[in-house]
Amino acid sequence: MGFSTSRLVAPLLLTLGAQGCLTGHLLDAARRREQPVAFHQAFVDGDRLLLAYTALVTDDLGEPLARRERRAALALADLRRGDLAADAFPVARLADDAPLGGQPTALGAGGDRRDRSSPFLEIEEAPSGRPLRFVLHEPRGGPYAPFYSAALTRTRTSAWVYPLLPLALAIDAATDPVLLFFAPAVMVLGD
Repeated sequence: MGFSTSRLVAPLLLTLGAQGCLTGHLLDAARRREQPVAFHQAFVDGDRLLLAYTALVTDDLGEPLARRERRAALALADLRRGDLAADAFPVARLADDAPLGGQPTALGAGGDRRDRSSPFLEIEEAPSGRPLRFVLHEPRGGPYAPFYSAALTRTRTSAWVYPLLPLALAIDAATDPVLLFFAPAVMVLGD
């Protein structure tokens, strides 16, 4: 009995496609989510608040992959507004090594405010220790509206997945062509 490549390839394709859309599984495996886990420094620099924080990078299942030091700038005018949802809040992402300057802002929990002559960032933490939100207090004027840390969350797709997508689409087309009919609707409407 002779060796046949099709006898080897056909079961492999069926196995890869049997669990559903390979393209979707690849995209899920490549999805990365960054969420802030600690604030280190804050500065009021003119009309914006500059933040240095640590972000936890997780995969789509929530498994920790890495920690990154990040920096961001928030406009004080936007912080005054109370009507901005976390996912609509304008955040200026700064380079991870961008210098931060301006007036230093103390960080702490609600009862930690010692010096009322300088800005203070009152941080509310979840039971897990992650920052949920903060309120900026300035010596002049009342406190700002709460800023929810979820506004700093980033979601991205790792670059390693893109060269594999044509192969995954070909496998999906060969093993389950009906998926290709429904895929555009799912991708347009979102997951």
